[in-house]
Amino acid sequence: MWRLYRQELKRILCTRSTLLFLAAALALSVFMAWVPVTYERYTYEENGKEITIEGAKALALTKQMEAPSAGEVTPQKLAEGLSYYHKNLEIYGDFYNEDFPLNLKVREIYPWRPLLQRLREAMADPVNGLALEYTEISEEDALAFYDHCRSHIADLMRLEQRNNPQAQQTAIEMYEKVETPFYYYPGYNTNMAEYEGLCLFLLMFLCVMITAPLFCCEYQTGADDILRSTRHGRKRLALVKIFAALSIGIAVFIPCMIIFQLISNSLFGWECRQTSMQILFSVVSLLDMNVGQMQNLVMLGGFVTLLSSISCVLFLSAACKNTTAAIGLAIASALLPSLFYMLIGGRLGSCLRVLLPSGGLGGSNAFLYAVTDFEFLKVGPFSVWTPWLLLIVPALEIPVFLWLTVRTYCRRSL
Repeated sequence: MWRLYRQELKRILCTRSTLLFLAAALALSVFMAWVPVTYERYTYEENGKEITIEGAKALALTKQMEAPSAGEVTPQKLAEGLSYYHKNLEIYGDFYNEDFPLNLKVREIYPWRPLLQRLREAMADPVNGLALEYTEISEEDALAFYDHCRSHIADLMRLEQRNNPQAQQTAIEMYEKVETPFYYYPGYNTNMAEYEGLCLFLLMFLCVMITAPLFCCEYQTGADDILRSTRHGRKRLALVKIFAALSIGIAVFIPCMIIFQLISNSLFGWECRQTSMQILFSVVSLLDMNVGQMQNLVMLGGFVTLLSSISCVLFLSAACKNTTAAIGLAIASALLPSLFYMLIGGRLGSCLRVLLPSGGLGGSNAFLYAVTDFEFLKVGPFSVWTPWLLLIVPALEIPVFLWLTVRTYCRRSL
């Protein structure tokens, strides 16, 4: 068995297409970790002219500018930042006013913006969910920031899950476990988080492309007729191919994600991993996690989805007669969850997203967005938060698809 496994690995890894896909996976891990830095911009005024700096230097200046907000998010910091907002709004009336000096924004407005955006969110109207203007928020409101956060989750869930009282109660109970105070360290932003999800999707796509021809290419060449007639044919050979495909998927995932995390966190700053999810995404994010823990959870979701997708494509490869059909179905299996979720939407789109093996990776259906959202699905009498389903359902599908793969291959060889 071990000798067959090594031979199958060698056969897969020696093909030109596999080597190209593996090289692409490594290159994408580096590229996707670096690209978000190129979007960084820092603009200031010098001698009456606006000067814009881009890239890593801009990121360093932004971190320096937002230093007053760094560390523990205290009500006193929020009140101090709000006082600057009030003072300048009284003078200039609007942040977008042409008379508002750019350097004044850089000194007194932008440093507090990440925190005060969350304050404004927590102070949203409980009836319609619309955020208040900064002039409508007092410094006393800022000092009661964490109390407003607790009340806002109940108001928000009444709007988000109007017809699902159980989901409302579940969300409130989850948020009660979120510890305060929150923490914020400038640098890491939502763009970086989105690129982690996109990198995971591309790795999954490359892995299913490697997996798609494993069975059907030997049907097409006739090699399978010879292999199935040996004493290692049927079930043992199917298991060898399955273990080889899963091994390659794991071998691609682990080093690529290590490379991605090392580069991205080194560029944006390792201290940013201590930023609370409630400051980066939404003040009422339901998980008691910081950015580092969120990164690990998103990677776990990506890993489960990757294995489930590979298992599904192994079944498709065992069932198809030629590589063209298998590759086409593999591409469809990777892309359909995103298409269904965007085009169908609603409860049906959410259910398809959960049930399809690659549903946790893609565009707006990605696991990252589910973690920062408030979507619940009814499973029998229970309302379950979508991210838990995106972890549990693909994990349960892995053995099902692998069993179907072995059964399909063995029935074909009869």
